Amino acid sequence: MSCFSATVTTGNVAEPNPTKHVNYNLGMVLGVADFTQEHAYLSGRDQWMVRDLIGYGTVRGLKIDSEVDVTKGPRIAVEPGVAVSPKGQMICVPAAQCAYLKDWIEEHSNELSSSPLSDVVQLYIVLCYRDCPTDNVPIAGEPCRSEDQLVAASRLTDDFSLELRLKPPVQREENAVRDFIAWLKQIYVSDAVVSTPLEDFLDAIRTAAAQWYPSPPDVPISSPPDDFMSGSPPGFIRINSSDVCEYMRAAFRLWVTELRPKWIARWHGCAATHFDTEDQAEEDCVMLAELTVPIIEASPGTWTVADSPAVIVDESRRPFVIHLRMLQEWLMCGCSCGGNPSSPPAFQEMGFGGFANLAITNVVGPAKIALIPSQHLIVCDSTVAAVTLDLPPADENVGCVFIIKHISPGPHGVRITADGSDLIDGKASAAMTAQYKFVEIVANIVGGAGVWHIIGRN
Repeated sequence: MSCFSATVTTGNVAEPNPTKHVNYNLGMVLGVADFTQEHAYLSGRDQWMVRDLIGYGTVRGLKIDSEVDVTKGPRIAVEPGVAVSPKGQMICVPAAQCAYLKDWIEEHSNELSSSPLSDVVQLYIVLCYRDCPTDNVPIAGEPCRSEDQLVAASRLTDDFSLELRLKPPVQREENAVRDFIAWLKQIYVSDAVVSTPLEDFLDAIRTAAAQWYPSPPDVPISSPPDDFMSGSPPGFIRINSSDVCEYMRAAFRLWVTELRPKWIARWHGCAATHFDTEDQAEEDCVMLAELTVPIIEASPGTWTVADSPAVIVDESRRPFVIHLRMLQEWLMCGCSCGGNPSSPPAFQEMGFGGFANLAITNVVGPAKIALIPSQHLIVCDSTVAAVTLDLPPADENVGCVFIIKHISPGPHGVRITADGSDLIDGKASAAMTAQYKFVEIVANIVGGAGVWHIIGRN
């Protein structure tokens, strides 16, 4: 098992333009620059294809373990594996690697003491692509050269570096992808609603990403905003189940044509885009994990790792890529996503890749319960006595939808009450008495006050 290395070998020659290739002509004399340029073009196209069509992140392996050495203290081990860098470069770690956290903390005490500290420090395991000059051969040249000038590396070997850092690498597009999908999955989809006009749906996406649209449009953004899709989808955004394909196709077309160009961090290849505050070297780096390391002051200005609590390894922000064959099998076998695929679509939320049942709550009267946002469908039986349902504050749950179904006959019914000064379509409460009736309501804010709208009823 090798250890994380702080030594990085880099070349001194400026990179050739990967968008150019040699135009061979009869009688043309080819030199080193021509062969280097041709390699850069072919290699650059491979990276461009991987980066734009597949993505970046861990591909296989690179599992992280936290261990404790009885002598040297906490140790982080990284198993062999493969990753793709944000530049599209394949990175191979052929053998297991390790790092002793106590050694690293003590060596970097000067960096820690210059920043505000608590009893823990956040470290990031970062994997980067490097190439290593090898296979020295004699070269011709001028006389009176030193010994090290008599040879030059004849090969560049693909290599890597594993580092512990106090700051994570930039992974803007990874964060944007997660935020965009999370925003879309909050949109309510049902057979019982009328779809919001398509252009209003697309404008809502643009509004959520408004900070990435400069105003005026010809003035570039000087630094990246902190968020991608702000807030949740507006409560008025609804999609009928039959329109999902059309609306999702439009949403992903907008992602491809408008949003991804703003969010992809690219220093190389076609249409390079980046912020001046970013580091070009980060394009070849992937974050593997975030570590929470307990530390104590060993002496003034010197820090070391505490014996307890244990080091926490968090891989939730690690980007990874699932290969096509796995996705093919997943799609072919289907997914009910924890629900019953035979349930009626009117009582389902649609995710991407299948149907997930609405959370169903059965209430038998006499009962008075306070609803919470995770209760989507409330089925009420008032055969014996009435049921009262108290809605949560609308201003704290904008976009939250409840479907309330009354399944019993008789004199007793279902009463729905709003929280505090909230109103339900202008009234303090709503009621259902007839059997097999339902009401669908959504939380919103109007004029700064929380309200509930009835958006469906039978």
